[in-house]
Amino acid sequence: MNLAKQVKQAGVIGAGGAGFPTHVKLTAKVEQFLVNGAECEPLMHKDRELMTHFAGEIIEGIKLAYKAVGAKKAVIGIKSKNRDALKAIRAAINDPAISIHEFGDFYPVGDEYELVYGITGRHIPPQGLPLDVGCVVNNVETVYNIYKAANNEPVTKTFLTITGLVKNPVSTRVPVGMTVKDVLELAGGPAVSEFGMMESGLMMGKLVTDINQPVTKTTGGIIVLPADHNLITRYSKTQKEMDRIGHSACDQCSYCTELCPRYLLGYDIQPHLVMRSLGFNVTGPQIWNQYALLCCQCGICTLYACPEALYPRETCVKGIQNMRESGGGKWEGNKEIKTHPMHDHRRLPLKQLMNRLGVTKYEAHAGYSETRPEPDKVFIPLNQNVGAPAEAVVNKGDVVKKGQLVGRIPADKLGANVHASIDGRIADVTDTMIMIERNK
Repeated sequence: MNLAKQVKQAGVIGAGGAGFPTHVKLTAKVEQFLVNGAECEPLMHKDRELMTHFAGEIIEGIKLAYKAVGAKKAVIGIKSKNRDALKAIRAAINDPAISIHEFGDFYPVGDEYELVYGITGRHIPPQGLPLDVGCVVNNVETVYNIYKAANNEPVTKTFLTITGLVKNPVSTRVPVGMTVKDVLELAGGPAVSEFGMMESGLMMGKLVTDINQPVTKTTGGIIVLPADHNLITRYSKTQKEMDRIGHSACDQCSYCTELCPRYLLGYDIQPHLVMRSLGFNVTGPQIWNQYALLCCQCGICTLYACPEALYPRETCVKGIQNMRESGGGKWEGNKEIKTHPMHDHRRLPLKQLMNRLGVTKYEAHAGYSETRPEPDKVFIPLNQNVGAPAEAVVNKGDVVKKGQLVGRIPADKLGANVHASIDGRIADVTDTMIMIERNK
């Protein structure tokens, strides 16, 4: 069985983003295999800790993957500040085709377009893929899982950081499907009674609305903040509220555009023009929404650049959805990309971003600890990936072992298998979830 088939069977997906099925990438043929270890979300440290403590597995995963795609070399991007991770990775490299590219401590250097440009100097075409410029990109946790898959170990755990207003910030790994409530206990629980939570990041993550929701293969962390923190308040607003505020207050200053990392790379993304779709003039919203199509949703425009604290990122997301619903959504603008002359001078230092967000005091080392949690039950979502959900292959009452296949990709569909993350009995099966109760 080749590597792509092993990875498909193991249910490996991109652990650093939307969850694209990894086996598809391993069927490509490219010049360079790039690994994203340039973790840049404020307060998040799971990739740093993963590289520090599992460098050998990561390098072996890289070796397997770059050879599978026929790449001549592999490069892992890591921030210079993460000295322990750099030391561990350097010591583990045993192949001259593998090298390290060091990044500064800026946000969002972990964005795929930024990573490819930073390492190769190449611009991914608008709405394109790294494949278009001879590259495949995977996150460090993904290559760790590739290594495990090659050794017949499916994805049953996810690495994450539990931090913010918790008693003992920590990075660890937990069974997929463990509830947020149980995950918080691994860090001693919340340090306050009234709190809100963000999943997988403050900038590109999402608000946790149910403490009993499960973590998935793509969950990178849980960040606890005071219930009245500005970020929790902002993420709690409805689209209607955000649109009303933007319509009434945007003065078209264009700061959101001038600090947009994709705009600075040379792409025609202009959030200030997209804000006009909220009704500044009689020109139809379709005219302005086209300037949203190349948005990476990094959040700089909304959470840092806008002096009025408006919501240009959310307006761009809405604009993209509207374009697709009306049969558009395909980029028809300039295909020639030229880096903005101020690209290197408008980079956003992470410390500066954290200060603006009001989270500097919540920064903690959150070092790795093997906590070995044993939850009484897990809730395995059948769709944790880009593409179609898996189809359950178990029934209520079945006894399953950790690592056993419980959901299979539908034939000829893009998707990912899912596996039991604990030993137990199937307590429930729905169209979206499989619940497993631990054997007692």
